[in-house]
Amino acid sequence: MQEKTSDVIVVGAGAWGLACAWACLNRGLTVRVLEAQSIGAGASGGIVGALSPHVPDQWNPKKQFQFEALDQGADYWARIEEVSGQSSGYGRIGRWIPVMDEAGLTLAQTRQQNASTLWASRYSWSVTRDVPPLMSPAAAPFGVVHETLSARINPKAAVRALATACRAKGCQIEEGESALKIQNGSVQTQTSTYAAKSIILAHGLLGLEWLSAEMGQPAGTGVKGQAALLDVALPSQPQIFADGVYVIPHSDGTVAVGSTSENTWTHDGTDGLLDDVIDRAAALIPSLADPSVLERWSGIRPKPVRRDPMLGPVPGKAGVFAALGAFKIGFGIMPKVGEVLADYAEGKYVNLPSSFTVHHHLKMPLPS
Repeated sequence: MQEKTSDVIVVGAGAWGLACAWACLNRGLTVRVLEAQSIGAGASGGIVGALSPHVPDQWNPKKQFQFEALDQGADYWARIEEVSGQSSGYGRIGRWIPVMDEAGLTLAQTRQQNASTLWASRYSWSVTRDVPPLMSPAAAPFGVVHETLSARINPKAAVRALATACRAKGCQIEEGESALKIQNGSVQTQTSTYAAKSIILAHGLLGLEWLSAEMGQPAGTGVKGQAALLDVALPSQPQIFADGVYVIPHSDGTVAVGSTSENTWTHDGTDGLLDDVIDRAAALIPSLADPSVLERWSGIRPKPVRRDPMLGPVPGKAGVFAALGAFKIGFGIMPKVGEVLADYAEGKYVNLPSSFTVHHHLKMPLPS
């Protein structure tokens, strides 16, 4: 079996795997991506694409990391589109959040003050009692929050554009290549052995399962999500988030609604839980009633055992790094995830929030 070499091997051609490849390529490293199925085959191939921040209070390193990544989004995706010649569907459209009661109104007003400081005065979190015309007044009895940091992406299109941009930079993307054995310096598949000084594991749920087996303790699990793409246009409108439901107007004249978060399920397809999401979206936005459904999507999202992303060195595996646990914020923070893993691949020190480390998730002491 012939050995194929590169500076970096990335296992997984989803959003995080390709973001890591892109960051490494931009530093002059040679990169090979190994994908068990096809580009964006897992949770990265969804249809919702909400890129939204944590609320601006109780600030911590995790929220700062996410803010910095979201702030980079416009420039990041503009560059991807320039190199690939393909649309990612990116747009910083902001977000409306209905306010349901007096307590919620007071909290929203406090966050309005916090955002002016924590978001570096570049984005706002403002409160108004005026309900947007497209929204049912009953859905927002105390008005709405309008925040301007949120953006949207078309996940499938974005992943395709990123893969094209990586290939334009010389990246080799090998589809249908399952990582059967991962060890220091090499990855073995059913057809070849690939060698590299740095190996980045970004293969979602499969990566969490591999890590669980290697470490002898649970590293994470899958959470099923369901979403729908509707043949309804809401041009020039912000995304809307209410009662766990996102409504995302896309640039192609469609609207995505989602999603469920199911810790247990009996089958991998869509069901009545998605119908409920569609009905709740219509109660929020009356023009979404009785829509033509273009696509019903379901997928399994990788959730780490301790919720935060799992980034950096894998204990006992020199040169092997994790980029796992995207869960619900994967596309939002991927610009910084890619740069963090490229730093690790180059042997640099990374000042990462401690809750993002593999050691934190596996309750292991950090190396001295």
